[in-house]
Amino acid sequence: MPFEVFISYSHRDRAFRDELDKHLANLRRQQVISSWYDGDIAPGTEWQPQIMAHLNTAQIILLLISADFMASDFCYSTEMTQ
Repeated sequence: MPFEVFISYSHRDRAFRDELDKHLANLRRQQVISSWYDGDIAPGTEWQPQIMAHLNTAQIILLLISADFMASDFCYSTEMTQ
């Protein structure tokens, strides 16, 4: 059973998240992990309940810390405190 990985990042750091995704590809391929980020939310779905559900069930939470991450109220006060 793969470890569930939640990726938290500022949307301004999307390029870094995309790069991280490439580095995690081999672990996903070997089914060591499964990863999730807010880009996996289906259009028209309420985003906050989806994020909280995945945040609460993830075994690993990766925080892509940057100045933009720290400036984000949601990233800082919700995702980071988890």
